Amino acid sequence: MEEAVIGYLEGRNIDAVAARLRSGGVAVLPTDTIYGFHCIYSNRSSLDRIRRLKGRSESAGFILLASSLEMADRIVGSWPAGARDILGSLWPAPVTAILPASKKIPVALRQKGRVAVRIPAMPSLLALIGKTGEPLVSTSVNRSGQPPVNRIGEIERTFPGLDAYVSRRGAGSRTPSTVIDITGKEPRMVRPGRSARWAAAAFGID
Repeated sequence: MEEAVIGYLEGRNIDAVAARLRSGGVAVLPTDTIYGFHCIYSNRSSLDRIRRLKGRSESAGFILLASSLEMADRIVGSWPAGARDILGSLWPAPVTAILPASKKIPVALRQKGRVAVRIPAMPSLLALIGKTGEPLVSTSVNRSGQPPVNRIGEIERTFPGLDAYVSRRGAGSRTPSTVIDITGKEPRMVRPGRSARWAAAAFGID
């Protein structure tokens, strides 16, 4: 087994992590919010590996990270009226939108015909996603029902044997992304997180 990629998400590490992900690996990466488990969205065995790490049921969904609106178009079945323009003005940002899912994405990632999507506000992560060529599955680093683990050393001890453990520079956020469901008649705040007021104002949520 190859040694895990460690260090920061920059330079050659971006290429190295992208290669591991494309070959079916699971990586711990910093995001614009908290650390997350990541894999490419098209690899079912990698997704199942993340579910086992978290002890998570198949009914629980994941966030998909895209590097552009054009990549998001590949996983969104149809954009509710005005939603693409509003999100285009918000993204990249720690704002996750629940949208109608494309039938082309894996069934395991379609929760009742919906998919959670975000374009993260972290240039190095966007570069990585671009190099993999497809959206990344992203979910907090923790066992289901437990708080997220926010220190890379503790993550390595708690979840050994992964393909990459990438650190963030400086203090990271302990607050997850804001989640807004825009599949109903009116946009609905599911989880207030980072940039919640900004996102609520953009979608007219009181």
